[in-house]
Amino acid sequence: MLHRGVPVTCALLCLAGFAGPAVGSPAGKTLFGRPVHEAPALGTKAIEERRREFETMLKARGWETHGDIIGPPELFAGGSGTEAPADWDYPPHRATIFLNFFGGDLSNGGNSALMESTCINGNFKYPGFGGTEAQALAIIETFKSQLAPYGVRLAYDEAPPPELPYAMVMMGGTPQMIGMSAGILGVSCSSDCGDRWWRDTTLAFTDAASQSQINTLATTALHEAAHAFGLAHIDTALNSGYIMHPYVDNKERSWADGCIKYNDATGGINCKATHDIFCGGGAQNDVAELMAYFGPNSPDLEAPTVEILMPADGAELAEGAAVSIQAEVTDNHDGAGWKIMIYKEGVLVEESPAFWFEESWQLAGLSAGTYVVRVQAIDHDRNIGADEVTLYVGTAAPESTGGSTGSESSGDDGAPTSGSPDETTGTSTSPLTAGETPNDDSDGCSCISGERPVSGLWLLAGLAGLLGRRRRFATAIH
Repeated sequence: MLHRGVPVTCALLCLAGFAGPAVGSPAGKTLFGRPVHEAPALGTKAIEERRREFETMLKARGWETHGDIIGPPELFAGGSGTEAPADWDYPPHRATIFLNFFGGDLSNGGNSALMESTCINGNFKYPGFGGTEAQALAIIETFKSQLAPYGVRLAYDEAPPPELPYAMVMMGGTPQMIGMSAGILGVSCSSDCGDRWWRDTTLAFTDAASQSQINTLATTALHEAAHAFGLAHIDTALNSGYIMHPYVDNKERSWADGCIKYNDATGGINCKATHDIFCGGGAQNDVAELMAYFGPNSPDLEAPTVEILMPADGAELAEGAAVSIQAEVTDNHDGAGWKIMIYKEGVLVEESPAFWFEESWQLAGLSAGTYVVRVQAIDHDRNIGADEVTLYVGTAAPESTGGSTGSESSGDDGAPTSGSPDETTGTSTSPLTAGETPNDDSDGCSCISGERPVSGLWLLAGLAGLLGRRRRFATAIH
């Protein structure tokens, strides 16, 4: 049993009799039928080198460390509470959290679907969970219980499809691996106020504590995921029962239902202006904020609706021509994601998630053939809706194409309804041409106002770029 009052950001390995588990997993270990990544143990020299590199990265960005939260100074500023807005202005959105017990190759960036974290300096292998599958399942049950009232789904046996916006918690490793001090149980480097960016990655260092301490590990993982939503540290009581208290032990915790004063024992308070909306200054209401961000839980039986507005189904184009694709995607809950898929002669030659919620793309330099362009959307209950059009390049369309297939709803992976169902990826050159790219910030921080979330990311390597209008969104800090 860990001593009471041990902080999330304090050394735990100093406890008498606990030397800590080895980094990584037994050779050949699997969880949920999948292999668990291992990482070599770090020597003293390597640990020191990573510490220097990590500190250099933060200094170059101008970021500050406040306990288990790292970010730009403005993240911890503001929020007097004297002129708090009356209402939260954004509709709730559905969400998914992926508990990654498998580890993998992490790199620097802000997109969980690309295995990126703003805490990471460079690229390296991140180890998976060192405990048993039973221990992992116990952590999962805690997540399910604590998130049950809200419109949040949980994934753990495999990553969600990349077009679905999801947050990720890495369940493994030690703080020394990324260059932080020994004993830290978790960290968030992507706290955005009000959860307006939906692809955060946070780290729960499960190898920094005994993996038999299920409540400690589960609370830490929930705590760091909630920092990514924008929640801060609360409650000055030593023996607190709240998940967002900056100190952890192995007892069960819960979200605070009511305005609880901040606890700044480990550093500044993030997102104060957002918390002021719900508490009027100096305090945070976990339940009120989670409900505002995600809404109440309920089954979602309605698939997204997709309509390709242009070009018309059956359009004939000259060889080498360019064409604009425009679509409209709607859903009964905010939070859905989508992708564009290009088939030539029934073979999938291009597939690109709309990480930026773009709804227009440009195809150029098309070689002769029959193409199916499909835009496919998915929500957090994995309902699928799609629309597609067929294009005839350098060849005449049949006398009757039957018109656009219109929006369709399904639970499958979305093979085209026109043309061959063969989905084997081809080797053709991508017809997607370079276009406007999102505002990139090499420091990993993007602060833009509007309606939709966005972050300083580049598109998938290998794509020729996407041309689309950028939806604007609420102020976010990554």
